[in-house]
Amino acid sequence: MNQIQSITEENLKDFIICPYKFYFKFYEKKKRAINWRQVVQHVVNKVVYSFYQLPAEHRHSGKVLMLVDEYWSKVSPQLFESRIQYYKVIAKITDYLLTHIQAESKESPPLFLFEKLTTYIEELDVDLSLTFDVAEWSDSSFVIKKYLVDATPEMLTLYYHLTIVFSEKVLNRTPKKVEVVTLLDGKKHVFTPTPEDLQEGLNYLQVMKYSIEDPSNYFKTSNFHECNLCPFVKDCDHDTQEFNPKKYLS
Repeated sequence: MNQIQSITEENLKDFIICPYKFYFKFYEKKKRAINWRQVVQHVVNKVVYSFYQLPAEHRHSGKVLMLVDEYWSKVSPQLFESRIQYYKVIAKITDYLLTHIQAESKESPPLFLFEKLTTYIEELDVDLSLTFDVAEWSDSSFVIKKYLVDATPEMLTLYYHLTIVFSEKVLNRTPKKVEVVTLLDGKKHVFTPTPEDLQEGLNYLQVMKYSIEDPSNYFKTSNFHECNLCPFVKDCDHDTQEFNPKKYLS
């Protein structure tokens, strides 16, 4: 097996969802169509970014509604399975954004706001990239927040481990809290790191790296829902017999 030299949060998410999906994107460099979840996540990112850029006195529910209306106006209903789904998604996103970010009225802006960081992790012998959506820093506290359309337990675990490793390796500080808000169900997932979590995170990422480097770990997901959403489903069905990670990994 050859070692991979660099990897991103997005790469790791793809591999967890389906190694075949990762293979087509990472190695075959196939282009993919955009699905509604990606478009909605882009809207969420724009709203959150614009909201936190505002002066503290302007961070209120009315401004959230204005920002959602501005960015959602560019979303086509044709991306969704039906108009009912289109309206349900915008209703949930708006409702839960109002619930979770309108209270963010601290005077100082976040230390990081959708900042992409890349660093070499010696223990993994790889360059790793992660985007900090919102990171609030003070002398007494360090809180990292992320706003997602949705997330499986596996994705929450991945993001938590990545966040701890990056915080320790790049900033030399352990977050007081890591918060992930999932906007289709309105849940806030709160993690409280401990000193032992850095080694646990390194161990987790090492296992992920070894899995990606080992061709025997490449299999097609059994999740029918993910297959329906995958932009490579036709390539996957057509190229299965020619699927050969070894040509890149050996």
